[in-house]
Amino acid sequence: MLDHITPLTGRNSLTPNKYTWRFLAISRIDREAKPCRLSVEAHTEREARKVLAPHFILSFAARLPVEVRHV
Repeated sequence: MLDHITPLTGRNSLTPNKYTWRFLAISRIDREAKPCRLSVEAHTEREARKVLAPHFILSFAARLPVEVRHV
C-alpha cells in the first residue's frame, strides 16, 4: 500500500469524491469565439480535462464538491 495516495481533503468512504470542475474555456475551432465558463463532474481534474480538452483550451477556475442527496 506504499503507492496509495490520499487526497488532501481526505476520504469519507471507499469511493472517491466527485467534484464539479469549472474552467474558463476558449474554442479550439472558432478563433472568434469569446471565452466561456464550462463545468463538468469528475473525480479528478485530469478526468475533467479529458472530457473538454479536445474541443477547448482550458484554464482552471474552481473545484466544487458535488452534493450528495439521500432519499
